[in-house]
Amino acid sequence: MPYVINDGLRIHYQVEGTGAPLVLYHGLTGSGERWRDTGYTAGLGETYQLILIDARGHGDSDKPHGQDAYGRRCQAADVVAVLDDLEIHAARFWGHSMGGDVALTLGRHHPDRVRALVVTGYSPFAAAGDEAAEMAAWAEDLRGGMASFVAGYERRHDALPEDARNRWLANDSAALAACVAAMIAESDGGQVADLPTIETPVLFLVGTREPFADQAREAAQLLPRGTFVPLPGLDHVQSFFRRDLVLLPVRDFFARAGD
Repeated sequence: MPYVINDGLRIHYQVEGTGAPLVLYHGLTGSGERWRDTGYTAGLGETYQLILIDARGHGDSDKPHGQDAYGRRCQAADVVAVLDDLEIHAARFWGHSMGGDVALTLGRHHPDRVRALVVTGYSPFAAAGDEAAEMAAWAEDLRGGMASFVAGYERRHDALPEDARNRWLANDSAALAACVAAMIAESDGGQVADLPTIETPVLFLVGTREPFADQAREAAQLLPRGTFVPLPGLDHVQSFFRRDLVLLPVRDFFARAGD
């Protein structure tokens, strides 16, 4: 299994498919395998060379337990390290949720390394209301371990599919707690001021039942080359699992904006 060392940590990644390079970066509790489980690799692998990265703290990557290891700039640097390891100068990038934060960080701080960005399940505006309450609940539930985290999530939302529940339970709760603490610390909207400086084409694809849907639309309007596509009736988890609704706009965007 290929790894690259960045900041003293092993970052695991996989490569499959042929064509122009496309990095897929998951959200909290996920791994590179999540893109395969949900069928996205099958839907994209005939067109793109897919690079599936396990974010630090997830999958087969190293899992530090300190909050300072999980900032957005650290994770963006991991992506650059993987591209360097593969001798790829620039790639398309799709980040979901936490990965959406990483996408915008790449667009701001490493613009020469990304050709087009897709952001699903994320808004760069300050977390407030239901979104802030949800993140606080994650932090509290993780004190009781992964079983507590999953149970809390399912109390507030719908039951997870069994395979997703099992994958969530397999996570390192201390690593996720550190990651969530970093996410909360950086959820102050600090990236919004940078949006007009990001020249890379960006697609925001967000469920209308996500608490930040309106803010994601506004973020797209602030970008010089931003596009917003709503996913009617979908919440945060559904907006990833509904491949039948998500894949077509993603493919169309990358085909138009990636060169």
